[in-house]
Amino acid sequence: MFGPGRFLSLYLVAGASGNLLSAIQSPNPALGASGAVFGVMAGLFVFLNRNDVFLGSQGEAYSSSITQTLVINLVMGAVNPMVDNWGHVGGAIGGAAMAYYFGPRLYMADLPGDIGQVIVDKPVTRMAPSIESIPHKVNEKISLMTRRMHSININLPHKPWRSKEKQQQNIDYKRRKYTTPNKSIRPKLE
Repeated sequence: MFGPGRFLSLYLVAGASGNLLSAIQSPNPALGASGAVFGVMAGLFVFLNRNDVFLGSQGEAYSSSITQTLVINLVMGAVNPMVDNWGHVGGAIGGAAMAYYFGPRLYMADLPGDIGQVIVDKPVTRMAPSIESIPHKVNEKISLMTRRMHSININLPHKPWRSKEKQQQNIDYKRRKYTTPNKSIRPKLE
C-alpha cells in the first residue's frame, strides 16, 4: 500500500531516527536495523488504524498483533541489558511519523456520471516524485544491467581462483574416477 518509494523512505527515516535517539539517550549507543524494523511495524500500525473503515475486523486483528509484538519486544529489551531500547523507540517514532504524514490515507471518491466509486490515496503531505521514483529507477537500471550481462557470452572457469594446473588435475581426477572399471578386486576362490 505504501509503494516502494514511500516504504524505502519510511524505512530509512525510521532507521536514522532510531540510531539518532540511541546516540542521544543511551549510555552505550548502538547502530543497527532493528530501529528501522520497529519503524516499519509502527508505520503499519498507523496505516491500519487510519484506514480501519476499509480494513474492518481483519485490520483490527493485525493492529492488535502489532501492538502485542511491539510491547513484548520492548519488555524483552528492558530486561536484557544488551538491547538498546532507545533505538527501538526512536525507530518506532520515526516510522509512525512518516506513516502519518506521508503514508496512505484512503478515501472513497465518486466517479463522474454515477459510474461508481473508487478508493483514492490522499496523504497529509505528498513526497517529491523524484524521491518516490527512486526504487523504480534503480529497478530499471538493475534490469538493464542484468539483460546486458545475459547477452554477453563469456566462458569463464567455474572456479577462477584455481590455477590452470589445479583445474586440469581436477578434470583428470574426475575422468579417472568415472572411467575406472567396476570389476571386483576380490581374489578368485579356487
